[in-house]
Amino acid sequence: MLVHNHCYRADEMAIMLDMAREFGFHIASFHHAVEAYKIADLLRANNTCAAMWADWWGFKMEAYDAVNENIPLVHNAGACAIVHSDDPNGIQRLNQEAAKALADGRRMGIQISDEVAWRWLAINPATALGVADQTGSLRNGKRADVVLWNGNPFSVYTRPQQVWIDGALMYDMNNPRLRPVSDFELGQPGEGDTK
Repeated sequence: MLVHNHCYRADEMAIMLDMAREFGFHIASFHHAVEAYKIADLLRANNTCAAMWADWWGFKMEAYDAVNENIPLVHNAGACAIVHSDDPNGIQRLNQEAAKALADGRRMGIQISDEVAWRWLAINPATALGVADQTGSLRNGKRADVVLWNGNPFSVYTRPQQVWIDGALMYDMNNPRLRPVSDFELGQPGEGDTK
């Protein structure tokens, strides 16, 4: 059984890691983990991931002592970092959330390549969920859910060009038959429609 623990503060996460060790279970990840940067060494030592927001914090006392560099600091310490969002829009743009964290880390002097940062969105979540042997990276025999972007995936201007799910092309921005109608297009008159 994989334990995923909703926890904000470093002291709470450290206590939970002690409990896990005492009672013989493993915490796969802490979710929210706004103070994970304070215990990144413990996360690494316990093989526990932290699923963190890029910059959403300060909205209650448990979420107060955060830094925007949380994700790169956890990663830089050798622990498993995951980009996370509770927001229905943010969850659709985790690539942009990762870009914010990456930029914050670089401003602080932590140099992480784009390719390495992509692990925050791919193999690290798969690892925390216990399915890294099936998905999360491009390897022969793994389930192929792949996005081909039309530019740098960390740019706000980049859009998905093609999407394969289980190896089948399900979305193609240049093929109207493989491009679902967005909410913005619903109700808009198209060719041949009358008002």
